[in-house]
Amino acid sequence: MSAAPAIDVKGWCPGALRPMESGDGLLVRVRPWCGAFSLEQAAGLAEIAAQLGNGHIDLTRRANLQIRGLSESRMPALHEWLNRLGLLDPDAATEAARNIMVGPLADTRVRAVAAELSRALASDARAVSLPAKFGWLVDGGGPLSIVGERADIALFVTRHGMALCLDGEWRSGGSVELALEAAFGAELDLPRIDIAPKPGRRRLGDLGSITGVAAPFGRLEAAQLQNLVTLAQKAGASEIRLSPWRALYVDAVMGDTGLIVDEDHPLLRIDACPGAPACKSASVDTRGTAQKLAAGGFAGTIHISGCAKGCARSLPADLTLVGDAGRYGIVRNGTSRDPVERTVDVSDIDGLLHG
Repeated sequence: MSAAPAIDVKGWCPGALRPMESGDGLLVRVRPWCGAFSLEQAAGLAEIAAQLGNGHIDLTRRANLQIRGLSESRMPALHEWLNRLGLLDPDAATEAARNIMVGPLADTRVRAVAAELSRALASDARAVSLPAKFGWLVDGGGPLSIVGERADIALFVTRHGMALCLDGEWRSGGSVELALEAAFGAELDLPRIDIAPKPGRRRLGDLGSITGVAAPFGRLEAAQLQNLVTLAQKAGASEIRLSPWRALYVDAVMGDTGLIVDEDHPLLRIDACPGAPACKSASVDTRGTAQKLAAGGFAGTIHISGCAKGCARSLPADLTLVGDAGRYGIVRNGTSRDPVERTVDVSDIDGLLHG
């Protein structure tokens, strides 16, 4: 059995104030406030991607949005635009600390907790000392609950108060203040409780009062996002909510948006990072490979990673392809960081459907 390829993990995530160099220019990540963009904000982001970037927009596993293909000379215009939209943090440290996922079905109580947490992180000087990629989760349950997603500290809002998940254990009597103290190393004397909030899952289409849509591999084009905003406005919506499943949820019943609404669509069983040439760490066209495998009828889940970092998926997949020096390492029932069984040329990919 072959060894897993070397992993070069970046210790930080890109932001609007700290962009990351990629194969197609600078990449910036825009974090929504309380898990949603207003329609005005979403329209502005589509325009930014079209005018300042290369038109490519990525949805991330941390329920954020990324704009690609920017340049250093366009950073001042980007910051001015984001500031007008109310999406620019005061500094890069605050932006990085505000790493909060909010459930797409969050009601006013859950949103209020997320807003309080955001303000607390921005005002507490200790927040800059948190480890890179320290993640928060705020949820209130329901069929789209994100409570099962990875987070360093989870806040679960119930009718009876707030529960905190610390080190994998749920505790009652929580609050935003106590959650912050735990993040900064305090030992909390909160009673453990025997609860197991039920994680939700990605659901698409007409969900009653909201509509879920997805795009292959979480990649939207600027025109697609602008079209979604236009249709949402006509449907009487007010916002677009993000999720860790790279799906968007509009708070209205929508007609045809041109995006995926079938939960069984074959492309939604495939997770693929941008790959080459968009990412400097990749040497393979991951999404071209994904399209071929989707057309070939593979029945299980597939993860195609341009390198061993596995940015597109952390959970095991039935078939994982790991790019390495222009070829693919094969992992079955594992992740991109597991040892590969064998390595194949890109031209041999079709044989994996029957191998």
